[in-house]
Amino acid sequence: MGGFSMPKGLREGDSPITVQRNAFEALLGDRSLTIKTVIAAACVAVVALLVAILSINRMSHLNSDLRDMKTNHVDTLQEVANMRGQVGFIFRGMLIYYIGNTSTGAAATASHKQGREVAAAADTALDEAITKYNSLTQGSTDRQASLTKFSDALHYYQALRNAIIFGEPLAAGYTMPATDQILSEFNKAETGMSEGVAEMQQVEDTESDAMATRGTASYNKAKMVTLIALIVGFVLAAGICVLVIRLIRNQLTTVSTALDAVAAGDLTVAAEVRSRDELGAMAGAVNRAREGLRTSVLALTRGAETLGAGTQRLTSVTARLSDQARQASDQAGVVAGSAGDVSASVQSVAAGSDQMGASIREIAENANNAAQVASSAVGVAQSTNDTVAKLGTSSEEIGNVVKVITQIAEQTNLLALNATIEAARAGEAGKGFAVVATEVKDLAQETAKATEDISRRVEAIQADTSNAVEAIAEISRIISEINDYQVTIASAVEEQTATTNEMSRSIGDAATGSSAIAGNINSVAAAVQAQTGALQEADQSVTELSQVADELRGVVARFRV
Repeated sequence: MGGFSMPKGLREGDSPITVQRNAFEALLGDRSLTIKTVIAAACVAVVALLVAILSINRMSHLNSDLRDMKTNHVDTLQEVANMRGQVGFIFRGMLIYYIGNTSTGAAATASHKQGREVAAAADTALDEAITKYNSLTQGSTDRQASLTKFSDALHYYQALRNAIIFGEPLAAGYTMPATDQILSEFNKAETGMSEGVAEMQQVEDTESDAMATRGTASYNKAKMVTLIALIVGFVLAAGICVLVIRLIRNQLTTVSTALDAVAAGDLTVAAEVRSRDELGAMAGAVNRAREGLRTSVLALTRGAETLGAGTQRLTSVTARLSDQARQASDQAGVVAGSAGDVSASVQSVAAGSDQMGASIREIAENANNAAQVASSAVGVAQSTNDTVAKLGTSSEEIGNVVKVITQIAEQTNLLALNATIEAARAGEAGKGFAVVATEVKDLAQETAKATEDISRRVEAIQADTSNAVEAIAEISRIISEINDYQVTIASAVEEQTATTNEMSRSIGDAATGSSAIAGNINSVAAAVQAQTGALQEADQSVTELSQVADELRGVVARFRV
């Protein structure tokens, strides 16, 4: 983290400290709220950590004591209990063996065997318990002495049992007692075992009590140390938290005081900047806002005074403008009337020009139609002339055919004459042929006469055709001249139509312009009327503005700057 640092986004000097600070305020005052909060939380965390460490340490000691108790007392007490129990099994084995003495045969043998086995198992278990107890109590003189006393008495008792009860040889190192001493020796050995076990039990109880006392003392000490550490840590953490809270509260209090003063209209109370953290920056911002508001209030004061003076001047100006607007409205009304008369006259002229244009367009249309008819007549005359010319050609061809027929008739007549001569020479046999020849000759003569008549008629047709061609040519010439005149008339009418249209358009534009002028004059009159109304509204607004200026003076007067 690099130690304590300025809050992010704050630069030293932005909000200069305005009060005298103590050492703690100088140490933590310029740290951010996050760092202050982390410090307070860290104090609580450190206290909790110290208490936890102390508690863990004391619990470690208690755990060590418990392990010692288990090793030195619980396990040893377990072995002492095993010794006490196995001694009972020794007595039980001896009892089972003795019961076999009261029986015979197989029952006695089985009882003796079971008694030996029970006793042998108890002996083995006792040896193991003695060995474990001996290893656990190394270094404890009292325990070793009690164990030796129990072990010696046990071994003597086992030797007497094996020799006297089981009938085995007496173990080495022991002397067989007299018959009258056997019972007392058994009792002596049993007493030694009982006393040894009792002494071991007593030693364990004493040591256990001492360790329990030490455990209680250790617990009380751990509890006391933990409570003291907890109380001291809580006091320290609470003290640091209280100091941090006081730092924050003091800065918030001075900011709140400054804001309350601003709310009350007092702009002379500044917020004390006690730190360079977020709250110090907020105090600086409040001071800057207060100064800005103070500047604005002063500007509003001057503006209210200027506004009051301006509204007075504006009142007189609107009054003069209202008079001038009324005069302009009257003059605009007069001009609007004159413009209306001009517009009506121009519209009448425009209507007349439209009618003349319509008449000229009708004449142009009729001239165009006549030109088209003349053109059609020229075409028809030309077609008729061509047809008549073809008729003359056909008449010439007919004349040629008639000449051919005439020649054929003449030759036929000659042939008929020759045939008649030949028939006369033939005599009686040629009479019939002579009759035919005569008929052919007559027919040839009639054909010649007919062809002559046709020739005369064809010549007459050719003469008439020539006259018709000349007449049609003259008609075509006349119609062509008429067509030329019609085209000239149509062109003149077209030019007149264009001129008339241009005149109509110009007169229409003039009519539109005069109407627009009249409309504009009316609009000007309406605008002047509207301006008059607006000036009246402006006068009312000036009055209201004057009232606002008075109210603004009253509002600004609430602030003390």
